[in-house]
Amino acid sequence: MSEKQWNAATGKWEIDGVPITYRVTWKHVDTGKDHLHVKEFDDVDRGYDFYQEVQRDAYCYKATWEHVPW
Repeated sequence: MSEKQWNAATGKWEIDGVPITYRVTWKHVDTGKDHLHVKEFDDVDRGYDFYQEVQRDAYCYKATWEHVPW
């Protein structure tokens, strides 16, 4: 995976040409406390909706919502 680069044409951060601006992380009871799940989004609404779903999931915990770069 490459470094983050700013794409002035789209106004978004990218990694390997893919926009990455929002990140959701969480832990799940089935995978244990040492495994961190990560999902990244280029759309704030889809990312935040997913974050809220993870927060409501009874098997997920320690959910975080980040803006990249933070």
